[in-house]
Amino acid sequence: MKTNLIKPAFGNYPPSVIKSISKAKDLMNADIKDHLALKIPAMRAGTNEFTLKKAFKELFNTTVYQYLLKQRMDKAFMLITSSNYSIKEIAAQCGFRTLSGFITSFHKYYGIRPGDLR
Repeated sequence: MKTNLIKPAFGNYPPSVIKSISKAKDLMNADIKDHLALKIPAMRAGTNEFTLKKAFKELFNTTVYQYLLKQRMDKAFMLITSSNYSIKEIAAQCGFRTLSGFITSFHKYYGIRPGDLR
């Protein structure tokens, strides 16, 4: 008789790892403009970079980098549509080091340039 194995919702991680990954996510959310090496939030959350990347993907169904990009793009979209900040100021607030990098990323993500959205 074949038994169907059901994978737990949070993978095979013990609660301590799940707590660490959630803490690392909160640390990254605290200031999305920071460009921290992944080892820093991992270390502060009590885990390592490898576990952070692997468990984050499994727990949240996205990579750390995709998650951060989404957070930055969501914030940028909100600021472009609801504030008077310049595009350059918005780029800096969302963690982009250059205006051109921000414009390219925004266009690739949303299919429209930030200035055209305004």
